[in-house]
Amino acid sequence: MLMSTVMEPPVPDYILESVRSLPPLPAAVQRLLTLARDAEADFGEVSRVIESDQTLTARTLRAANSAFYGVPRRVETVRQATVLLGSDTIVNLALGVSVLGLQERMDRQWPLDAEAFWRHSLAVATAARLLARALPFDDADSAFVAGLLHDIGKLVMLDHFGDVYGQVLLAAQDGTRPLPELEREILGVDHAAVGQALCLHWNLPAHLTRAVAEHHDDAAPGARAIPDLVRDANRLVKLAHLGTSGNPFVPVATDPLAPHRQIHPSALHRLLDALPAQVREAEAVFGRSADAAPPPEAPPQLVHLEVTQPAERALLALTLRAMGYEPRLLDEDPPDAEGPGDCTLAGLITDLPITPARAFAYQKYNVPMLDYATWRADQNLPETTALNVDQLRAWLQTELDAPPAAARAA
Repeated sequence: MLMSTVMEPPVPDYILESVRSLPPLPAAVQRLLTLARDAEADFGEVSRVIESDQTLTARTLRAANSAFYGVPRRVETVRQATVLLGSDTIVNLALGVSVLGLQERMDRQWPLDAEAFWRHSLAVATAARLLARALPFDDADSAFVAGLLHDIGKLVMLDHFGDVYGQVLLAAQDGTRPLPELEREILGVDHAAVGQALCLHWNLPAHLTRAVAEHHDDAAPGARAIPDLVRDANRLVKLAHLGTSGNPFVPVATDPLAPHRQIHPSALHRLLDALPAQVREAEAVFGRSADAAPPPEAPPQLVHLEVTQPAERALLALTLRAMGYEPRLLDEDPPDAEGPGDCTLAGLITDLPITPARAFAYQKYNVPMLDYATWRADQNLPETTALNVDQLRAWLQTELDAPPAAARAA
């Protein structure tokens, strides 16, 4: 596992008291983390530590025999699981089990859907793992556990501030400003800094601590590999609407993924398509209640997309893809009249005036025309930073299923 120095977070002393009041990691997990730092530790020692904890033993064997880890034969013992999965994977699995063990403490206070919060965390973990493999990146298991941990600071803030933090979460869920901004303005600290403090208190590896600290920060210095994966996974999961975290905002960046983390669009589409099933597998491994499998998919419907701002166009395209549509970017200067031909066309999304000839062509086929510029103005959204993707998705679902509306006059 990678190790590096992590700066102390700017967290008030009274928050640090709440951090210290949380239960420590189980003794077996603490011992596994110590072994992970020891180059001389062997599989037998790791196996003996796991076998000392009944919960870890059961979860390790369940994981080793799951489709999620893809072991080609039946695993009967912890020793076999440790050899086949590897020590680092076993340590990350144990840490993940411990984090999810905090569920009851959060479920009593979380003002939104607590199960949806944990689904979001598992989905970010799963997406980070898939991104790591698609790049490729050589520590997909660390990316997974970093994704699982990324919002752990919210647990501390809820524990300390109680209903006040609940109101902040509700304000971000339905408002026009991202949660970290509201946290800093109202409470003086955000959940990323608090999560970093908890990771330091638990003496977690520095690369995991940094990922928790920086998962909202595009400009943080230093080694950024796992933080980038977690940040990008967090955005993709919000677009795919897998669970909810209390912060439905996605930054409008130059690209949905970091520039140095580019993967081919077709690979990204495959990742989005595979993500829900992979999350269900992760939920089975960690003993979470899973969403029912979706019905067989119908052939995707086309949506013509004509949005001038490149970053928002990319965000809309990925959102549509996650909703099961096939976005098609129109040329900058499309013809005045364009019908759907032989394809199933679900709608046009544009922020440009539509000429009467083009409007007639879409109306002829009863294709809805969605005015993105008007929707954005109605949301009172800031011009730069972020979009509330829950509100965006709700608007798309409503309008693409609605009877066609009249287009704006050119």
